[in-house]
Amino acid sequence: MPSNLLKIVPVLFLFLVVQLSLAESLAPQYATTQCPHKPAGRLEEDEHRQMCPLPELLLGNSSWSYAPTCNYYETSPGITSEVHCLFTSTAFRNGHGVSLISTSTVASHLVGLDAFTDGPFFLRSALGKPYEIIDADGRGKGVVAKRTIRRGEILMVDYPALLIGIQFLQDTQPHHRRRLLRQAINQLPEDARARVFALSRGNAPHEMDAILGPNTHSVSAQVSPIQHPYRLNAYYRFSQPRLAMEVVAYHTIEAGEEVVISYAPLTTKRDARRQYLKANYGFDCDCPLCHAPELEIHDSEARRQRVVELYNTMTDAKSERYFQDAINIAEEWLQFAEWERIPPLYPEYHDILAGLYLGKGDIRNATRYARMALDGWARFGSDDDDELEKARLFLQNLTMTR
Repeated sequence: MPSNLLKIVPVLFLFLVVQLSLAESLAPQYATTQCPHKPAGRLEEDEHRQMCPLPELLLGNSSWSYAPTCNYYETSPGITSEVHCLFTSTAFRNGHGVSLISTSTVASHLVGLDAFTDGPFFLRSALGKPYEIIDADGRGKGVVAKRTIRRGEILMVDYPALLIGIQFLQDTQPHHRRRLLRQAINQLPEDARARVFALSRGNAPHEMDAILGPNTHSVSAQVSPIQHPYRLNAYYRFSQPRLAMEVVAYHTIEAGEEVVISYAPLTTKRDARRQYLKANYGFDCDCPLCHAPELEIHDSEARRQRVVELYNTMTDAKSERYFQDAINIAEEWLQFAEWERIPPLYPEYHDILAGLYLGKGDIRNATRYARMALDGWARFGSDDDDELEKARLFLQNLTMTR
């Protein structure tokens, strides 16, 4: 199941930051002149942090507007030095700009994906923003709909200004970390730099820490003002190949209604959720659900847990080839998600049903739902067309089997 349906990414994607998480290790037999295949994902770092390609090939890449700056230090006696580098592109997304602090492995993968190259998919029609940013009654900034936003509509698209490897945050001494972070921000274009420094701040004594603290819930200065109240009506989805974040309406948001997303995993229970928000974002949650009667809280938590259980049961049934059972469970899964107001996108649901009916051998219904999925992804209008292309290929293959 797409991760954004059951959990809004809590820490992985930070305010103007994407934390690039640890993943598989590179096999030691790779030659230093050879780049290994990385099927687990191009933004994932390996724990040995082997550089690929060779540093001189990456450091001279034309994607960067400044000469990359690198930090070298010993991880432990006798162990090869850790290397984290700062790369900045001021041309990224038509002058939006981005700074990346990570290993050369991650940087090279992003360059290889053309993640820093603008293409036709970034030329979205300018229909005007359906929201405005306001002062939110002592809660900092908030986002309010200016018009009715329909269910499943992308109401906001933004791009990161700063991407940071999680290992850099964990391993680097505070004074070195703050120095490189400040340089990363200062190398951004003037507008992006001003937006970062204009973000609300926490109580940390150091400026960089104060900016990071209360703003670690999204990947952009534009999304940062969206409030947390736990009766959320929107979520965000991040595209790694496009380095784009889209905020999508879970259900219809009326004009004047505040746009709210979750900063914590949706299945987290209230007490744990409040502790998580305090520890990671520095505020005491005062949302209606946290202060609701115990019975209402219990029912909501039970429904959210049931959504997870049903999805897992559905995927288990599919893997065991009990396709009709999986279809029945999928319908119940959607029903519980609707009750809790955290439904999947319709094309995601139709993709699932198309696959299940194909497994069952029901080509007629598989084709029906595949067409609905393809139409839904086309209407969705995402900068990332991967799901659209998958749906197109699925339907094409179905047509050939008939």
